[in-house]
Amino acid sequence: MFPFNPSANGFRLDDLERVAEDAEQVRRRAEVARRELEDITGEGESANGRVRAFTGATGRLLEIRLDPRVMEMGSQDLAEEVTLAVRRAQEDGDYKRERMLRDVLGSSALSTEELVDPFQEISSAFSRSLDEREARVREAAREVR
Repeated sequence: MFPFNPSANGFRLDDLERVAEDAEQVRRRAEVARRELEDITGEGESANGRVRAFTGATGRLLEIRLDPRVMEMGSQDLAEEVTLAVRRAQEDGDYKRERMLRDVLGSSALSTEELVDPFQEISSAFSRSLDEREARVREAAREVR
């Protein structure tokens, strides 16, 4: 993103065009990221390897696969293994999402503040420019009276 610095004369059209171009680039990268996010799955396995869990793009549990030997386990042990496998699958999905977003959006992905600040600065500069023009019109009207 370019460093926005309104000139002393106020709003400049070039500033708005650069902000619009930057916003379009961010929008395109976000669209790529959205499509790639839909395909992410997390995978996790229990400590003993007898339980495997799979999560979807949102972290929702999609599937659990149980090795037939889990039937030999007590219910508490099985519950702990299932919980661990699901947690690991969710963490794997989170890691994959974060890595993908860094790859698509860049390591210096812009914060909401960084996206909004230039627009606020443009708006302020534009308002100041309008205020100055309005003051000149009022002054001219007073001189005419």
